[in-house]
Amino acid sequence: MRSFEEVRDVLRDRRQVAADPFSVAKDLAAHCNLDPRSANARELVIRALDLADLFKNLDEMLNTLAHRVGLYPYAAPDQLNFIDRLGYEAHRPIDLTLDGQPIVFHRDQAAVYRELMDGESVVLSAPTSFGKSLVIDALIASGRFGVVVLIVPTIALVDETRRRLNRFRSTHKIVTHPDQPLEERSILVMTQERAIERDDIKTIDLLIIDEFYKLDLPQSGDTDRASALNHAFYKLRKLAKQTYLLGPNIDGIDDEVERRLGFKMRKTAFNTVVSEVYMRRPKPSKKAAFLKLVRELKEPTLIYCKSPKQANDVVRLLAESDATHDVPLLNAAADWVADTFHPEWSLVRALRRGVGMHHGRVPRALAQFIVANFKEGRLHYLVCTSSLIEGVNTAAKNVIVYENKIGAPPLDYFTFRNIQGRAARMRRHFIGRVFVFDEPPGKTEGIVDIPVISQRPVTPLGLLVQLEQPDLTQPSFTRVSQVAGQRILSMATIRTNAHVDPDDQIAMAREIETQNQRLHNKLSWRGPLPSWDNLETCCDLIFRHLIKTPRRSVTSGRQLALRLSWLRDAPSAREYIAKVLASDRKVKTVDAAVELALGFRRDWASFHVPRYLRALHAIQREVLLRLGLTHGDYTVYAASLENLFLPSEIVSLDEYGLPMEVGAKIRSGLALGTGLDAAITSLRTINLHRFPLSAFEREIAEDCRAQL
Repeated sequence: MRSFEEVRDVLRDRRQVAADPFSVAKDLAAHCNLDPRSANARELVIRALDLADLFKNLDEMLNTLAHRVGLYPYAAPDQLNFIDRLGYEAHRPIDLTLDGQPIVFHRDQAAVYRELMDGESVVLSAPTSFGKSLVIDALIASGRFGVVVLIVPTIALVDETRRRLNRFRSTHKIVTHPDQPLEERSILVMTQERAIERDDIKTIDLLIIDEFYKLDLPQSGDTDRASALNHAFYKLRKLAKQTYLLGPNIDGIDDEVERRLGFKMRKTAFNTVVSEVYMRRPKPSKKAAFLKLVRELKEPTLIYCKSPKQANDVVRLLAESDATHDVPLLNAAADWVADTFHPEWSLVRALRRGVGMHHGRVPRALAQFIVANFKEGRLHYLVCTSSLIEGVNTAAKNVIVYENKIGAPPLDYFTFRNIQGRAARMRRHFIGRVFVFDEPPGKTEGIVDIPVISQRPVTPLGLLVQLEQPDLTQPSFTRVSQVAGQRILSMATIRTNAHVDPDDQIAMAREIETQNQRLHNKLSWRGPLPSWDNLETCCDLIFRHLIKTPRRSVTSGRQLALRLSWLRDAPSAREYIAKVLASDRKVKTVDAAVELALGFRRDWASFHVPRYLRALHAIQREVLLRLGLTHGDYTVYAASLENLFLPSEIVSLDEYGLPMEVGAKIRSGLALGTGLDAAITSLRTINLHRFPLSAFEREIAEDCRAQL
């Protein structure tokens, strides 16, 4: 019997297999009989399945081996003997079909499913190709869970998950927004921030947290969002009868955390595809080596870049090279992007050449359109940053890592494995290939801490103040008591401003109190629009006390106020991009202007600034009332800013795949002002031909409402 490495090398060469398939099959069977549960046996079977056309006279044996190593989804049941067929049928979940066909789980999927169906709370670490989402679908299909709460890390994943779960609309209401009321049987799909806002959840039959490793502060890379996720976990776990935490490539959770949780930890390396990493030397330059590689690849390819700027550069490089070709089917989309944003944005030319781009500053509906077209094969290349790797479930035959970084720091092992996991996917590709130009990071241990449980000294104070006193450890209680003991700001206000650092809030309150004669007139404004002095004063306080560190698009309070005033005067994306390009001396290119303008609208105007404004509103209200002075009211302006001065339903529908620009054109036909549910109902029945939409806009609107 040849060794595993020898058989694997043979299976990498079609000519060797074709020369003597019986000999290869014999060695394959020997390895499967030796240890059918081993990763090596499973890998050999997956490689053989990729070459199934070469085993034509041995297909029954190959089918039996797929069954033997636990790859039941790849087995043909009509070719199994009676005993094997019984084993196959035992791996079916209850009442779940895909495209009308009954589903069968692989070996480890079935084990996790049974544990959850038995009422266990489970922490699952499994490869990207494991099929974790299918387990969730099977649990819902069983009918045992009335209220399901599913926390996902990004709004893009909220919509993707909602579309997948639409199959359950006849039994459950799918809820994604805070203003949507619950029904007796509901599936809530939300980010952690939205989950925290809901106070109407009384009981949860099943709580699911996807990508649970983001609970860990160091691994998350985003302390504010990690704190919010911990807060959501703390709040919802108290209401949940059962909990399911899932994520990829985790070695385990902290021992003390595991003991306190009492959940069952299941770590599996069960893969349903094989991913191979190939090193390419960047000679004579990385650009030349990259274009040479692209010309060699025939299948759809995902290209990872370290930043939006690099993604723009790579998109431009591809679009201007002979490695791509014109795709007339995408001309209408390119024309719309040119008209809506800027005709010289690199994405316009890229779409015409079959190249898509996905990063955190691409508008959500447009990003969804790009991902959908990549999945359907219209786009041959998708250039992305970590926003796609962490936020959307997509896969490709090939993945190219253009640079081994995430922003400035080098990629860590965990992030690299997540990128690698995008190469191939069960039921799409058997073998995925990852091409790198830099040495991949070495393996490191991935132990996840959950700060809200462990409460170590690094646990943010803004998280600890959200906990009930009996749930605090003694050191945490001491830290919180120091905050509660001060008399500048009440604990009620501090808790209201969830995950804004309490010390920062207290410092802001102290300045307002001591400087009230100077600040009162500038802070006591009310209504939909502040004056320039009002806005600049608020932004100065916010920047100095809450932001503190200069960012690429916001380096001072005055600059923040200036960008907000530009946004109010030029509310459309095209106008705002033009304003940035004309007025910001540091912006030299159209791509830079688009990136800055869209990033500011999405990150600052729609998220950070409204949150900080509401914190400032609560702080100045308490301090000025205590001093016997009139206080301001920023809630109307904060809500308007959050929705980019559009009706909130139009912004919400953008998350569903209807671009805000299209929503604005059909606004007279939408039910606005009474919540998202009413707007969705009106969109389902609206006559799109009544409105001045292009053919592309009607197409994207039709696709959106088909997925409602």
